[in-house]
Amino acid sequence: MGKWYDYESPDPPIQHARLSALRELTSRNIPCILWGEDALNYGHAVPTQLFDQQILVPDELLETAAAVLREGNYISAPFTKWYFDYEWDSNKDMNYVPDGIFLQHRDIPEDDPHRLEPLPRHILLLPQSYYGLDVRSKERFKSLVPPLDASNADILVPKHHAFLEGLVAFLMRPPSGLEIQHARGFAKHDVYISYLLDYRVKFDEDEVLPPSKEPLPEERLILSELQTEEARWYMGVFIEQRRIPKIEDVREFHRQKTLSSYA
Repeated sequence: MGKWYDYESPDPPIQHARLSALRELTSRNIPCILWGEDALNYGHAVPTQLFDQQILVPDELLETAAAVLREGNYISAPFTKWYFDYEWDSNKDMNYVPDGIFLQHRDIPEDDPHRLEPLPRHILLLPQSYYGLDVRSKERFKSLVPPLDASNADILVPKHHAFLEGLVAFLMRPPSGLEIQHARGFAKHDVYISYLLDYRVKFDEDEVLPPSKEPLPEERLILSELQTEEARWYMGVFIEQRRIPKIEDVREFHRQKTLSSYA
């Protein structure tokens, strides 16, 4: 399947319309981070389809943020099946974001749900600690202004390195725990990492990747930008060894980290 490397994010009016919930939060002094597919598409020109809109907020403001959105067009809703593990998995009843708050638009057309677009049908509010991020660390984020108008200026979008660091933080310390890996949650975050690499490096699909431990120049630059030890290790394995770190690798990393703290 080909990659759409010359993709451009939707026109500013479409983005503006979809981001209405985040503007509502920032207008009430609730800082928030655009996450998931929306951040990939709008912030990094990755041509991914937009699903549930993911928004990170400070942990202590999670319930407050939900209450603000419930004052408007969103209501509480049960999580859909996409947040639980595969039917054949032992974790099938486990939600991979157990502290998240799931909201549904109150006016989804029954005959054609897609008519609500560009507004998101569902919003997922998540604690920023899941991803090791802090809204106060402004240097890790960028703005969608321009091309969007100034009313969107307070919406935070993770820079490339911060996006990777956040995804790695989740995979290294998942809410479900390392002993019981959540296959669907892992797969979703791994896909995000692959998107961020693919659409930054712009791999030639006809080109054979260099052998292990020979990153491409742009991959070296990506590694040099990472600011957390966990991300440097995880992405080092991902890029230099051309493989996804296994759960056993992650456990060993944590074990060695613990041992070194007592040395």
